[in-house]
Amino acid sequence: MSAETAAGETGAAGGSGCWCCGRVTAEDALIRLGNHPEVGVCVSCVRFLSRRARDYQASAVRSRLRGAAESVRSQVMSRGWHERPVVGPALKWINRHVPW
Repeated sequence: MSAETAAGETGAAGGSGCWCCGRVTAEDALIRLGNHPEVGVCVSCVRFLSRRARDYQASAVRSRLRGAAESVRSQVMSRGWHERPVVGPALKWINRHVPW
């Protein structure tokens, strides 16, 4: 079966396939991408992709924060501030309790 034949069969049935899960749904139930109108995604996959995008953005922000914290930590260590009597215990407490 060629691609044209498969496209003709799904078009005749009044539905198209979701590009994410492959489920055949009605044309008006698919969300089309602006720059790629040939791509149709069903509503449940749109929600899934939205969660994935949010998780990706959150992990990118976390990695940037982690990189900034490592940079500050290395500067503190190279200057020996962690060994000072007043500032040192506070810096060590912060180092133990940061989430990253």
